[in-house]
Amino acid sequence: MTQHKHEDVVIRVDNLGKCYRIYDSPKDRLKQALWRDRRQYFREFWALRDVSFEVRRGETLGIIGRNGSGKSTLLQMICGTLTPTEGSVQTHGTVAALLELGSGFNPEFTGIENVYLNALLHGLSREQTEERLEDIQAFADIGEFIHQPVRTYSSGMLVRLAFAVIAHVDASVLIVDEALSVGDAVFGQRCMRFIRRFKESGTLLFVSHDMNAVSSLCEKAVWMDSGRAQLNADTALVLTAYTKNCLESAQAETQRRVRSEGKQELSAIENTINPFNSEQRSTSSHCAIESELINRNQGTNQPKAELADWDIERDYGNGHATIMEVLIIDPQGQSTASPMCGDIVRLRITARCLNHVENFMAGFIVRNRTGMLILGENNIDHGRLRASPNELVEVDFEFRMPFLSPGSYSLSAAISEGDPAMPVPMHYKPDLIIIEPLVNKRTVHGVFAIADMTILTKTKS
Repeated sequence: MTQHKHEDVVIRVDNLGKCYRIYDSPKDRLKQALWRDRRQYFREFWALRDVSFEVRRGETLGIIGRNGSGKSTLLQMICGTLTPTEGSVQTHGTVAALLELGSGFNPEFTGIENVYLNALLHGLSREQTEERLEDIQAFADIGEFIHQPVRTYSSGMLVRLAFAVIAHVDASVLIVDEALSVGDAVFGQRCMRFIRRFKESGTLLFVSHDMNAVSSLCEKAVWMDSGRAQLNADTALVLTAYTKNCLESAQAETQRRVRSEGKQELSAIENTINPFNSEQRSTSSHCAIESELINRNQGTNQPKAELADWDIERDYGNGHATIMEVLIIDPQGQSTASPMCGDIVRLRITARCLNHVENFMAGFIVRNRTGMLILGENNIDHGRLRASPNELVEVDFEFRMPFLSPGSYSLSAAISEGDPAMPVPMHYKPDLIIIEPLVNKRTVHGVFAIADMTILTKTKS
């Protein structure tokens, strides 16, 4: 059994580290060459240190982190293009990597010539490349530019050609580093279809700032920060911890700026951190939103089921208010986790304010089992709502339940305050309800179906 598990590991990273020598001036570099190790004229910068993890055959591992966290350095050492200072990397199988834009391309060669060069680097003979050349050209879809020097290519054309090559080299391990961010929508969908097919038999390392893509593709994830692996666990847990850290860092930075300027400002968190930014809208065509202040006294009218216990592993926010209860209410007024698709339902978020809140906002999102965002809504555009300490705020979203594909969906809720353009989360509770919508005599093609549609047919002579 032990031997079987050992053979199943296709990437093993063990205490990996990469150190660079930083010199203040060229003469210091010369002095170091003359004195060798007898004196030191440099500073050490560890771009990566003490990183360890394993990836088994067939797994998909996401690697996330801010710019400069060590993600690209890690991938370069896994691919063998960078030598570790300490530790080791072991890979088994054919590794195909799409790292820095245009890496491996000779800018003076034409696209066709670079296809042969890159295919050779990945182990294909010229005859094998010729057999696949037509498919590679069709995948890249850059027309006659394939016969022009690569130095004339746009960034989008470069990534098209590079991805087209690695998609046809029969690799067992695929490494993709933020390459899809420069492609257009059509090419991005083409690449995602290939990646999903590749996952059925291959091993994938996927680096992206797109948290939806990481959540959808990856079973596990590694969060890199300052050159170290902060967390290596299931994707949902890692993404929540990373988002929480981004929020806390942004709040700390804002507080430092406020103190340095000697001014009182609202804390501003970027929309990319807030899970309910104003760009997310429900796929339901009609959604009535009602907000109400209830129970001005702390001791009465308590919600039936309190959720205010703060999960320090997953919840985050500034704590100015806490989510007490989240309910899905069917047309009969009963709480349910299995709403009937097509029914008018009411999603109710109840929260208690611990501080004065000048502008109370609430929202929710629904994701499918792969982590893909299906729908979401908030009350940001429905008027300012003020609340005092110890008051309960109740926000109802009334809408027709979309016709969703059969399966389980997770519902997350959040409450925020501040500027509607840059809301500050007060309490975010991820995946607090698992929904299993009921579909009655309705086939759903795709993610969801249109709730109300009139279809007219006629013939003409």
